[in-house]
Amino acid sequence: MRLYEIKELLESSGRLVVDVKQLSILLGIPRSHAKVYAARLVSKNWAWRPRKGIIALTDDEFVLATQLVEPSYISMHSALYLQDLLDQVPVLIDCVTTRQSLSLKNLGIRYRRINPMLFFGYKRLDRQKSYVHVAIPEKAVLDMVYFGYSPPDGIELNMDILSRMAENFSMLKSPRARRVAKWVRGIC
Repeated sequence: MRLYEIKELLESSGRLVVDVKQLSILLGIPRSHAKVYAARLVSKNWAWRPRKGIIALTDDEFVLATQLVEPSYISMHSALYLQDLLDQVPVLIDCVTTRQSLSLKNLGIRYRRINPMLFFGYKRLDRQKSYVHVAIPEKAVLDMVYFGYSPPDGIELNMDILSRMAENFSMLKSPRARRVAKWVRGIC
């Protein structure tokens, strides 16, 4: 397979951030060969390495954030900005994951760990010939409260969706989850 065909295959798959294992599976070749192809894509400047063992065919921070660590979704202020509910560009892209928390300051991305029972309330949006996973506004606001941030004023939220989602938080006994339940009781 020629290098430009690999690039086109990746672009047509919608997957613009891949590790060597994913590239190996996509191409149906051994990992050692996929590693060589990844290096060649980088040397041709068709891809770059955001982290060791990972290549990206995009500079879009939001696509990078949602595909770099899986499972994850963009949340909090970043999700509201991405959905045109906030005008101010966030300094860091905040993501939520069930994996270990991680801060990639050089990329401007922060991943916050959340209990797997609270990993819901996001949707897939098309972006830059690829996709992002982003929290719906109600879940983005609940995640803000969960992680100790004050939600911005003036955002219209569906109170039915908000209170239904808050039930999942109230099932947990952690201080963060209790903070969310208390906040929702205060606004509903």
